[in-house]
Amino acid sequence: MIRILEENIHAIIGDTTEYKISEINTLLEEKQKELISLANKGKDFESLADEIEELREKRQTLLVEDASLSGENERINELIEFIRTNKYRTLLYDDTLVRKIIQNVTVYEDHFVISFKSGIEIEI
Repeated sequence: MIRILEENIHAIIGDTTEYKISEINTLLEEKQKELISLANKGKDFESLADEIEELREKRQTLLVEDASLSGENERINELIEFIRTNKYRTLLYDDTLVRKIIQNVTVYEDHFVISFKSGIEIEI
């Protein structure tokens, strides 16, 4: 039960940006080698230099996003640890657990929305 919960939490939150940053770094390395080659041959490399600058900006944006996600991941891991160590593993209502994970519940005429403290919202 705990393993399923843990997998679902990570699936909802998604992967970190590590993989995307790695891809951009690889692409940047290739583009920089290409830029040096063009410069050594005396060819126009301005558009390639602009492309490299755009990739650097994307990487910086992802690094900032990754830093903010690390705080969220830390809170999620704390929640998972709380659930693991909770000696009362029942399906009964647990006020302490609910207050730890749920920000609010919005009730509409035909459905309701649960907003978790992690920022995730589920419509039921």
